[in-house]
Amino acid sequence: MNAMANAEKVIATMASEPIEYIYNNIANYTVHFDTIFITWILIGITVIFCIAIGSKFSEIPNRIQVCLEAVYGFFEELAIGLGGEKMKKYLPWVLSFFFFITLSNLWGLLPGIPIKEIDGKHILLSMPPTRDLNTTVALAVLSFFSFQFIGYKEGGIKYLLHYLHPLPSILPGFPKIVQIILFVPLAIFFITLNIIEEVARVLSLTMRLMGNILGEHIVAGVMIGLIYIAVTFATDSLTGVLIAAGTDIFAFILQFMGALTGVIQGFVFTLLTMSYIGSAINFED
Repeated sequence: MNAMANAEKVIATMASEPIEYIYNNIANYTVHFDTIFITWILIGITVIFCIAIGSKFSEIPNRIQVCLEAVYGFFEELAIGLGGEKMKKYLPWVLSFFFFITLSNLWGLLPGIPIKEIDGKHILLSMPPTRDLNTTVALAVLSFFSFQFIGYKEGGIKYLLHYLHPLPSILPGFPKIVQIILFVPLAIFFITLNIIEEVARVLSLTMRLMGNILGEHIVAGVMIGLIYIAVTFATDSLTGVLIAAGTDIFAFILQFMGALTGVIQGFVFTLLTMSYIGSAINFED
């Protein structure tokens, strides 16, 4: 009975958590202490790692340098394919998204350590910041303004005029008087349409990242609850050994899939950001 009660408690907590998080962020804006705390921990780890590894870079690379150069080379080829040679100078900025998001996602694989309790609910030190809407919105907004800035930097006023697209290619087909009449309403319409398209990119980046990471933790919580239930069927020692072996294998698979999902989601966010920057640089095409 205790196992069943624990299972129900874990499943209920993990299932209701995303609803509470989304409600608190949208209907009743809440700053989450655990997200801020963990984010600063990850920033500190990244800075220390970069300083420690960067100081050991040499013409004869060590294993870590070889791995980092391989990752950089992989993304460099992708960047050139998406935006041409101009993309190379913006690659360090884009890679900062990949490393931060991936590290944040992988942080969620650590064991849960309660650091505070409010109304009977624990704030866990292992919760990844990327499951929080605050973090994913901030990352998406940074991505949005970065490719807007880069597009303006590379194309100047011409880049801003792309918000009129496809008006310049439509109007020449009409007589002059019709062009004068249609210009203002069509310009307003296409500018609005293009702005909505840009905002949709922010929403897409936000919800994709948060949904995948949050969903992964919900599934993990439900599976942990099922393990509690499985324990109740251990009526003899042999069954207990088999269940213990099965749960160990399952836990390993769950951790592996979590790590794989974390890296893939970091890659997807980075790839989309690169594609947006590439389209901003080559907006005339």
